[in-house]
Amino acid sequence: MVPLWSVSLVFGLAVVAALMRHQYELGAHGGFFPIAGVLAVAGCMAENSCISWYRYYSYSPDWGLFLGYVPLHVVLIWPLFILGEHQYLRRLLPLGSLGLRACFCFVDTVLLANLVEIYCVSAGLWSWRESNCLGVPLMGPIGWALFATPAVLLLAVQERATRMGRTHRSRILAIPLVCMVVLHVGLWSLWNSVGKHLSNWSFSPSFEAAGICAVQLCYEWAARSKASQGLALQKEVPRLLACGIVAALWLLKGTPDPGICLVSLASLLRLLAFRLA
Repeated sequence: MVPLWSVSLVFGLAVVAALMRHQYELGAHGGFFPIAGVLAVAGCMAENSCISWYRYYSYSPDWGLFLGYVPLHVVLIWPLFILGEHQYLRRLLPLGSLGLRACFCFVDTVLLANLVEIYCVSAGLWSWRESNCLGVPLMGPIGWALFATPAVLLLAVQERATRMGRTHRSRILAIPLVCMVVLHVGLWSLWNSVGKHLSNWSFSPSFEAAGICAVQLCYEWAARSKASQGLALQKEVPRLLACGIVAALWLLKGTPDPGICLVSLASLLRLLAFRLA
Protein backbone atom coordinates (compact mmCIF):
# COMPACT_ATOMS: atom_id res chain seq x y z
CA MET A 1 0.00 0.00 0.00
CA VAL A 2 1.28 3.46 -0.92
CA PRO A 3 1.82 5.54 2.26
CA LEU A 4 -0.12 8.75 2.82
CA TRP A 5 2.97 10.96 2.65
CA SER A 6 3.74 9.54 -0.80
CA VAL A 7 0.27 10.38 -2.10
CA SER A 8 0.46 13.83 -0.51
CA LEU A 9 3.78 14.45 -2.22
CA VAL A 10 2.26 13.71 -5.63
CA PHE A 11 -0.50 16.23 -4.86
CA GLY A 12 2.08 18.82 -3.80
CA LEU A 13 4.09 18.28 -6.98
CA ALA A 14 0.92 18.70 -9.04
CA VAL A 15 0.33 22.08 -7.40
CA VAL A 16 3.91 23.15 -8.14
CA ALA A 17 3.51 22.00 -11.76
CA ALA A 18 0.27 23.97 -12.11
CA LEU A 19 1.97 27.12 -10.80
CA MET A 20 4.87 26.67 -13.20
CA ARG A 21 2.57 26.09 -16.16
CA HIS A 22 0.70 29.29 -15.32
CA GLN A 23 3.75 31.44 -14.56
CA TYR A 24 6.53 30.22 -16.86
CA GLU A 25 6.89 31.19 -20.52
CA LEU A 26 7.60 27.95 -22.37
CA GLY A 27 6.17 28.61 -25.81
CA ALA A 28 9.63 28.28 -27.38
CA HIS A 29 9.78 24.71 -26.09
CA GLY A 30 6.34 23.59 -27.24
CA GLY A 31 4.53 24.30 -23.96
CA PHE A 32 4.82 22.96 -20.42
CA PHE A 33 3.74 19.35 -20.85
CA PRO A 34 5.87 18.42 -23.90
CA ILE A 35 9.09 19.74 -22.39
CA ALA A 36 8.21 18.37 -18.95
CA GLY A 37 7.72 14.96 -20.55
CA VAL A 38 11.13 15.06 -22.23
CA LEU A 39 12.80 16.13 -18.98
CA ALA A 40 11.01 13.38 -17.05
CA VAL A 41 12.29 10.78 -19.51
CA ALA A 42 15.79 12.24 -19.19
CA GLY A 43 15.65 12.10 -15.39
CA CYS A 44 14.34 8.54 -15.39
CA MET A 45 17.08 7.36 -17.76
CA ALA A 46 19.85 9.16 -15.91
CA GLU A 47 18.93 7.96 -12.43
CA ASN A 48 18.26 4.37 -13.45
CA SER A 49 21.61 4.21 -15.21
CA CYS A 50 23.44 5.70 -12.22
CA ILE A 51 21.89 3.29 -9.74
CA SER A 52 22.30 0.20 -11.91
CA TRP A 53 25.88 1.00 -12.98
CA TYR A 54 27.43 2.45 -9.82
CA ARG A 55 25.28 1.19 -6.92
CA TYR A 56 26.35 4.34 -5.06
CA TYR A 57 22.89 5.18 -3.71
CA SER A 58 19.45 3.62 -3.44
CA TYR A 59 15.88 4.69 -2.74
CA SER A 60 13.76 3.50 0.15
CA PRO A 61 11.00 1.04 -0.83
CA ASP A 62 8.61 3.24 1.18
CA TRP A 63 8.10 5.41 -1.91
CA GLY A 64 5.73 2.74 -3.20
CA LEU A 65 5.65 3.60 -6.92
CA PHE A 66 8.80 2.93 -8.95
CA LEU A 67 9.95 3.18 -12.56
CA GLY A 68 12.87 0.78 -12.51
CA TYR A 69 15.05 1.78 -9.57
CA VAL A 70 13.58 5.29 -9.33
CA PRO A 71 10.40 6.43 -7.54
CA LEU A 72 7.75 7.93 -9.80
CA HIS A 73 7.81 11.06 -7.63
CA VAL A 74 11.49 11.66 -8.38
CA VAL A 75 10.85 11.29 -12.11
CA LEU A 76 8.16 13.96 -11.75
CA ILE A 77 10.42 16.22 -9.70
CA TRP A 78 13.18 16.51 -12.30
CA PRO A 79 11.17 18.56 -14.85
CA LEU A 80 10.09 20.95 -12.09
CA PHE A 81 13.65 21.35 -10.84
CA ILE A 82 15.15 21.99 -14.28
CA LEU A 83 12.38 24.29 -15.51
CA GLY A 84 12.61 26.28 -12.29
CA GLU A 85 16.35 26.73 -12.76
CA HIS A 86 15.89 27.65 -16.42
CA GLN A 87 13.32 30.34 -15.62
CA TYR A 88 15.46 31.76 -12.81
CA LEU A 89 18.52 32.06 -15.07
CA ARG A 90 16.61 33.55 -18.00
CA ARG A 91 15.56 36.37 -15.67
CA LEU A 92 18.98 36.72 -14.06
CA LEU A 93 21.05 36.51 -17.27
CA PRO A 94 18.77 37.33 -20.22
CA LEU A 95 21.76 38.38 -22.34
CA GLY A 96 24.44 36.29 -20.65
CA SER A 97 26.65 33.86 -22.55
CA LEU A 98 26.03 30.13 -22.35
CA GLY A 99 29.31 29.69 -20.48
CA LEU A 100 28.25 32.18 -17.83
CA ARG A 101 24.83 30.56 -17.58
CA ALA A 102 26.44 27.16 -17.17
CA CYS A 103 28.59 28.40 -14.28
CA PHE A 104 25.64 29.97 -12.46
CA CYS A 105 23.48 26.90 -13.09
CA PHE A 106 26.11 24.49 -11.82
CA VAL A 107 26.76 26.39 -8.58
CA ASP A 108 23.09 27.10 -7.92
CA THR A 109 22.16 23.46 -8.51
CA VAL A 110 24.88 22.16 -6.19
CA LEU A 111 23.76 24.51 -3.40
CA LEU A 112 20.08 23.65 -3.70
CA ALA A 113 20.69 19.93 -4.27
CA ASN A 114 22.85 19.71 -1.16
CA LEU A 115 20.00 20.98 1.01
CA VAL A 116 17.47 18.64 -0.62
CA GLU A 117 19.87 15.72 -0.19
CA ILE A 118 20.37 16.41 3.51
CA TYR A 119 16.64 16.65 4.16
CA CYS A 120 15.75 13.52 2.20
CA VAL A 121 18.57 11.37 3.58
CA SER A 122 17.57 12.39 7.11
CA ALA A 123 13.96 11.47 6.28
CA GLY A 124 15.09 8.03 5.08
CA LEU A 125 13.91 8.60 1.51
CA TRP A 126 17.22 7.44 0.06
CA SER A 127 20.71 6.57 1.28
CA TRP A 128 24.29 6.77 0.04
CA ARG A 129 27.03 4.18 0.22
CA GLU A 130 29.47 6.84 1.46
CA SER A 131 29.12 10.18 3.22
CA ASN A 132 31.12 13.36 3.68
CA CYS A 133 28.66 15.14 5.97
CA LEU A 134 25.15 14.44 7.28
CA GLY A 135 24.86 11.24 5.24
CA VAL A 136 25.53 12.93 1.90
CA PRO A 137 28.68 12.64 -0.27
CA LEU A 138 29.94 15.63 -2.23
CA MET A 139 29.47 13.63 -5.42
CA GLY A 140 25.70 13.60 -4.82
CA PRO A 141 24.93 17.31 -5.40
CA ILE A 142 27.65 17.44 -8.06
CA GLY A 143 25.82 14.68 -9.93
CA TRP A 144 22.64 16.78 -9.84
CA ALA A 145 24.54 19.68 -11.41
CA LEU A 146 26.18 17.54 -14.08
CA PHE A 147 22.73 16.38 -15.17
CA ALA A 148 20.76 19.63 -14.82
CA THR A 149 23.26 22.05 -16.36
CA PRO A 150 23.27 20.67 -19.94
CA ALA A 151 19.47 20.44 -19.84
CA VAL A 152 19.18 24.10 -18.84
CA LEU A 153 21.67 25.13 -21.53
CA LEU A 154 19.79 23.24 -24.24
CA LEU A 155 16.57 24.96 -23.16
CA ALA A 156 18.33 28.32 -23.43
CA VAL A 157 19.72 27.49 -26.88
CA GLN A 158 16.28 26.40 -28.08
CA GLU A 159 14.71 29.60 -26.77
CA ARG A 160 17.27 31.76 -28.57
CA ALA A 161 16.84 29.80 -31.79
CA THR A 162 13.07 30.26 -31.65
CA ARG A 163 13.47 34.02 -31.22
CA MET A 164 15.58 34.00 -34.39
CA GLY A 165 12.86 32.18 -36.31
CA ARG A 166 14.36 28.68 -36.15
CA THR A 167 11.64 26.51 -34.61
CA HIS A 168 13.21 23.07 -35.11
CA ARG A 169 13.00 21.29 -31.74
CA SER A 170 15.67 18.62 -32.20
CA ARG A 171 17.63 20.18 -29.32
CA ILE A 172 14.78 19.41 -26.94
CA LEU A 173 14.57 15.80 -28.07
CA ALA A 174 18.35 15.52 -27.64
CA ILE A 175 18.18 16.42 -23.94
CA PRO A 176 18.00 12.83 -22.58
CA LEU A 177 21.02 11.65 -24.57
CA VAL A 178 23.13 14.78 -24.06
CA CYS A 179 22.46 14.85 -20.32
CA MET A 180 23.29 11.15 -19.99
CA VAL A 181 26.63 11.62 -21.76
CA VAL A 182 27.61 14.73 -19.78
CA LEU A 183 26.53 13.13 -16.50
CA HIS A 184 28.46 9.89 -16.87
CA VAL A 185 31.55 11.40 -18.48
CA GLY A 186 31.59 14.02 -15.74
CA LEU A 187 31.12 11.50 -12.94
CA TRP A 188 33.79 9.19 -14.34
CA SER A 189 36.27 12.05 -14.77
CA LEU A 190 35.67 13.55 -11.33
CA TRP A 191 35.70 10.20 -9.54
CA ASN A 192 38.99 9.15 -11.09
CA SER A 193 40.64 12.53 -10.48
CA VAL A 194 39.47 13.75 -7.06
CA GLY A 195 36.33 11.81 -6.14
CA LYS A 196 38.08 8.79 -4.66
CA HIS A 197 40.08 11.04 -2.35
CA LEU A 198 37.10 13.19 -1.40
CA SER A 199 35.08 10.11 -0.46
CA ASN A 200 37.41 9.52 2.50
CA TRP A 201 37.05 13.08 3.78
CA SER A 202 34.53 13.74 6.55
CA PHE A 203 33.70 17.19 7.89
CA SER A 204 31.34 18.69 10.45
CA PRO A 205 28.03 20.44 9.72
CA SER A 206 29.50 23.69 11.02
CA PHE A 207 32.34 23.44 8.49
CA GLU A 208 29.83 22.75 5.72
CA ALA A 209 27.65 25.66 6.82
CA ALA A 210 30.67 27.99 6.77
CA GLY A 211 31.57 26.79 3.27
CA ILE A 212 27.98 27.29 2.07
CA CYS A 213 27.97 30.84 3.49
CA ALA A 214 31.18 31.67 1.64
CA VAL A 215 29.91 30.26 -1.65
CA GLN A 216 26.50 31.89 -1.23
CA LEU A 217 28.03 35.32 -0.63
CA CYS A 218 30.31 34.98 -3.67
CA TYR A 219 27.35 33.80 -5.72
CA GLU A 220 25.28 36.74 -4.49
CA TRP A 221 28.01 39.21 -5.44
CA ALA A 222 28.34 37.66 -8.90
CA ALA A 223 24.56 37.62 -9.39
CA ARG A 224 24.20 41.28 -8.46
CA SER A 225 27.03 42.27 -10.79
CA LYS A 226 25.56 40.36 -13.76
CA ALA A 227 21.81 40.74 -13.25
CA SER A 228 20.16 43.21 -15.59
CA GLN A 229 17.46 43.89 -13.00
CA GLY A 230 16.53 42.91 -9.48
CA LEU A 231 14.83 39.53 -9.13
CA ALA A 232 11.39 39.55 -7.54
CA LEU A 233 10.85 36.92 -4.87
CA GLN A 234 7.28 36.22 -6.00
CA LYS A 235 8.65 34.85 -9.26
CA GLU A 236 10.24 32.09 -7.20
CA VAL A 237 6.98 30.96 -5.57
CA PRO A 238 6.87 27.57 -7.39
CA ARG A 239 10.42 26.70 -6.34
CA LEU A 240 9.90 28.01 -2.82
CA LEU A 241 6.80 25.83 -2.51
CA ALA A 242 8.76 22.81 -3.76
CA CYS A 243 11.50 23.46 -1.20
CA GLY A 244 8.87 23.85 1.49
CA ILE A 245 7.40 20.46 0.59
CA VAL A 246 10.81 18.81 0.91
CA ALA A 247 11.41 20.54 4.25
CA ALA A 248 7.99 19.35 5.45
CA LEU A 249 8.93 15.77 4.54
CA TRP A 250 12.08 16.12 6.62
CA LEU A 251 10.12 17.46 9.60
CA LEU A 252 7.55 14.68 9.21
CA LYS A 253 9.86 11.71 8.69
CA GLY A 254 13.33 12.85 9.72
CA THR A 255 15.11 14.00 12.84
CA PRO A 256 15.47 17.74 13.59
CA ASP A 257 19.25 17.49 13.89
CA PRO A 258 21.08 20.71 14.96
CA GLY A 259 23.59 20.19 12.15
CA ILE A 260 20.84 20.12 9.54
CA CYS A 261 19.32 23.25 11.04
CA LEU A 262 22.69 24.99 10.82
CA VAL A 263 23.16 24.06 7.16
CA SER A 264 19.57 25.16 6.47
CA LEU A 265 20.23 28.61 7.95
CA ALA A 266 23.36 28.97 5.84
CA SER A 267 21.40 27.99 2.74
CA LEU A 268 18.80 30.69 3.45
CA LEU A 269 21.38 33.28 2.42
CA ARG A 270 20.19 32.36 -1.06
CA LEU A 271 17.19 34.63 -0.49
CA LEU A 272 19.47 37.70 -0.49
CA ALA A 273 19.47 37.52 -4.28
CA PHE A 274 15.81 38.57 -4.45
CA ARG A 275 13.77 41.66 -3.75
CA LEU A 276 10.36 41.42 -2.08
CA ALA A 277 8.45 43.31 -4.74
